[in-house]
Amino acid sequence: MAVLERRGLWPGYLLISLQGPGIARLLNLTVKNGIYFWDLNYQGDTITVKIRPRDFRRLRPLLKKTGCRVKILQKKGTPFILLQGWRRKGLLVGIVLFCLIQYLLAQFVWQINIQGNEGVDAGGVTALLESSGVRRGMLKKDIDLSSLEKKLLFGLEGLQWVGVSLDGVCLNIQVVEQEVEPPVKKITNLIAAKDGLVANVLVLAGEAAVDVGETVQKGQVLISGKMTVLEESEEEGAEPLEKSWDVQPKGKVEALVWYESYAEAPLYKVLKRKTGLYSRSFSLRIKEKEYYLWGSKKSPYRNYELEKIKRIFAWRNLCPPVELLNYNYREYEVDIQPISPQEALKQAKSEAYKKVNAQLSRGAVVKKRTASEYYFYELETVGCRAMFETLEDIVIPQFSAGSGGKPILDG
Repeated sequence: MAVLERRGLWPGYLLISLQGPGIARLLNLTVKNGIYFWDLNYQGDTITVKIRPRDFRRLRPLLKKTGCRVKILQKKGTPFILLQGWRRKGLLVGIVLFCLIQYLLAQFVWQINIQGNEGVDAGGVTALLESSGVRRGMLKKDIDLSSLEKKLLFGLEGLQWVGVSLDGVCLNIQVVEQEVEPPVKKITNLIAAKDGLVANVLVLAGEAAVDVGETVQKGQVLISGKMTVLEESEEEGAEPLEKSWDVQPKGKVEALVWYESYAEAPLYKVLKRKTGLYSRSFSLRIKEKEYYLWGSKKSPYRNYELEKIKRIFAWRNLCPPVELLNYNYREYEVDIQPISPQEALKQAKSEAYKKVNAQLSRGAVVKKRTASEYYFYELETVGCRAMFETLEDIVIPQFSAGSGGKPILDG
């Protein structure tokens, strides 16, 4: 109570104005009668003071003696707030009813979220929940979370783990499905991964479908997964019998493969230097619309760098679609310096080689490198076309659906 009194909350105070010819006599009488006041201010023939509510009634007889008039300018403190609220009974009743309704509604489940299901149908989960007595609008205290987890885990096929939790008025169901083994595949042939000129053929299982010196295209069969043999017939004069069976093809086909790339480089270099000048602007984005607040809408500089800072207003699990955007424009000066054709060509060649190296397969052996130079003085650029000749194994497996065993990835 002492703390409230020091802060002016209890019993509060009245800000009054006194006016009349006997103000000086009135102030002397208030001191004699023990009436306490503070914050005295003169405004012409009127003074304003603060006084305690219980002393205001004691002030009335003194006003009659001195012929002064009083006017209440402001009322501050807890008693006045309570009195004002008491006069607005309908508002107080509405606030209490609103809080009560919110509390009551928070005791029920109004939303069911199912997460993690891909192969398991959400309709099956919902049907099992309803058969267990769990539905929207039921009391949260009537839900046995551990029992519900067991019913879902053993009642639905394809589930490895189930977690059920309550978050406010939401019932969250998190499921983890059992891993399904991928369909078993079988290698039928070894095919070309890219175009090339066959240099060497080594067959360990299967039959070669190409010869050395032959040009092959991407996707062409190099080693088939069939073995064919000729058996002599027991009858005289009869043609040999041809027998074939499927095998797991294995082997290696090396081919010459060519890679090509092109790059350009300017005959000048652009240097940027920050001047230290910058400008800011702020805007508010609500959903998809952006509202300008203050600052420069556009950059006041011709050459500038833009820094965008986004601030999101979030509290616990609440994240309203409101963002504060801060745009920082920083000015810089541009200085253009010429570069010699030799240096620019060196840059273009390095970039072209870099692009070709990014295309090379693992294990490829570079046999030859060539580079063509191009000069475009009218465009202030130079260019370089790089070509690599490599020797590499180009076979990759061709799969088909089968049964039994795991996929074999030889090649």
